[in-house]
Amino acid sequence: MSVNDKVVEAGGEFSTKKSLDVWNTAGGAIVSSGNTGEEKIQISGPGGGNVNITGKVNSAFAPNNNQLLVHGDNFSTTAGNNYETTNGGKELRVEENFNIITGSKNFFTSPIADEWMDKYTEIAAAKAAPEYNYGAVGNNTETEYPNGGTADEASGSVEGGNFQPSKAHEDIPSLMEDKAADMAATEAQMGTGGNVNVMSAKHVFIQAGTKTAAFDSGIMVPNARNVLKGYEVTDGEAAPVYTSVSGYESKDTSGAIPFGGMHFSAGTKLRFVAGSGGVSIKTAGEANINTTGRLMLGGAEVSIAGGNKSNSGRITMVSDTDLYMEAGTITARNAPNINDIADNFHTFVTPQAIFTGNLHVMGDLVVDGNITVKGSTGITVPNGDVVASGVSLVNHTHGGDSGGTTSPPN
Repeated sequence: MSVNDKVVEAGGEFSTKKSLDVWNTAGGAIVSSGNTGEEKIQISGPGGGNVNITGKVNSAFAPNNNQLLVHGDNFSTTAGNNYETTNGGKELRVEENFNIITGSKNFFTSPIADEWMDKYTEIAAAKAAPEYNYGAVGNNTETEYPNGGTADEASGSVEGGNFQPSKAHEDIPSLMEDKAADMAATEAQMGTGGNVNVMSAKHVFIQAGTKTAAFDSGIMVPNARNVLKGYEVTDGEAAPVYTSVSGYESKDTSGAIPFGGMHFSAGTKLRFVAGSGGVSIKTAGEANINTTGRLMLGGAEVSIAGGNKSNSGRITMVSDTDLYMEAGTITARNAPNINDIADNFHTFVTPQAIFTGNLHVMGDLVVDGNITVKGSTGITVPNGDVVASGVSLVNHTHGGDSGGTTSPPN
């Protein structure tokens, strides 16, 4: 050692282990490092692939292909988040069931959903209550809301009556505030997340089954039902004339097929939103859209048609109370036979009405106004009478005749 040589002894030199073992072979290398804070073991192949195990991370690198073959079961558990990236295509092929389950285990081990619903019931009832204190019935729970006002005297309807704002609606904000803490405690047990989010930059295609069933799901009977076509008048009597119309009979021919089914079940909301490409729903079987609430169909043009290849399609519209139609310009009905059947009353409110053909009235014709006849009246009264301003057409006298004469019927 020369006079200029110095030995520097740092405290870290005594507290740091340093060791490195390397095993090199033609097939690869194993490196074991014992350096303090850098402990690791690494196995490397000749192509650059390696497995690296440290105190912080386990990593594997495959410069080409990577394959895992498990002859038994395979289990993987991640305590934190799990991220996976594929720069190319990806395929998951499962020969049995494929299940995706999200959400806190509390949803499946305790009745927290039922608890939350029970706590929210009072708020839901208040929100569902009528805005004013008129009587109503809930569409699902059949809760009866009592009547506390006076209906319209002429029609008996709520419209035009005297009712006060509902107390239940006024109390909703304070009710939600009172329930907030209790409901929040239940929501805390639900955990964070639990959603399934699927995003595709292009298209999403879902198919159930490899073959489409096109069996007959029902039959159309062209002459299934007997309906009133109209009336024929003979000898002063109107006799009904009947005809037949089609009917549909539903058949279950596809319910037992062990493939091809698809089921969507939403506990609260189900929404479909599409752009200008539109929405198309087509089926070879029956299509049912049923709701205990309001069903709304709207669009720039709404077309409803019933038809099939045998020209025996039909449409049925039924309402418990009223059926209302309104058009800004015209409402038209076109059919070989049209029947309007009113058990109590039939009203036409119009400044002018035109019948382009014959009009046959089986009953009294009462006119509060003038009758103008452009042509022969051709009135025949075999068993009845025509009275105008209190004067009988069958039995009346001419004032110009002394003593009066009676005109016989035509």
